[in-house]
Amino acid sequence: MKKWIVSALTLALSLTLLADLAEAQRGGRGGRGGRGGGRGFAAPRPVAGHGIEVGGWWGRTDRPGDSLDGLKFVEMNGGLHATTGPNMILWDPDRVAEPPYTVRATFTVPKPPSHPVAYGIFIGGQNLAEDNQQYTYFIIRENNQFLIKKRTGATTSNVAGDWAAHPSIMARGAEGQKNELSIQVGAAQASFMINGMQIATHPVSAIDAAGVIGLRIGHVLDVQIDGFEVDTGQ
Repeated sequence: MKKWIVSALTLALSLTLLADLAEAQRGGRGGRGGRGGGRGFAAPRPVAGHGIEVGGWWGRTDRPGDSLDGLKFVEMNGGLHATTGPNMILWDPDRVAEPPYTVRATFTVPKPPSHPVAYGIFIGGQNLAEDNQQYTYFIIRENNQFLIKKRTGATTSNVAGDWAAHPSIMARGAEGQKNELSIQVGAAQASFMINGMQIATHPVSAIDAAGVIGLRIGHVLDVQIDGFEVDTGQ
């Protein structure tokens, strides 16, 4: 069996569910349902235990063997709420998009972390349960900086530039630090936006554009996610 880990799993999770997730990632862009010919996604995961309690969602830590202590991902106040232990990604394999599309989510971090910890959205997810995972992620952190990165397997690289501050990122207020992140992916170009302001553009060829859409949440973070959606109606 390949050495990969899904962060929502514990020793109690059966090999059958592991196989379902691998099959889901191989299944391409079919809808949830049957598995004939290797197509389709895994059935919704049990809504109990393993830290992830939102039906149909899966998670993965950055490093095999990371402790799952503190992990909790639930529906809350009409949105989603993540409390993390290690750095991780969270996704529903039914949320798949090809250009053109727009993905957006509003993040509220009610309590200041002990140091700047990154969070945001990812696009173009492929092979998320495998060693050769890949995706592009757009993240911000407490010190009002943003970054756009790519992950390929166990390695990451900046799309262009390093962490940079931007005035569109809202500082912490009475209800916490609250910002909307969105990515508009067209046929040739992708625009990265914070609170409705474009802060970077990159050629689609420079990023992972087609694939699963999801969330990336840094370590030991408490964050509310509202309005997470993918609009393919451009």
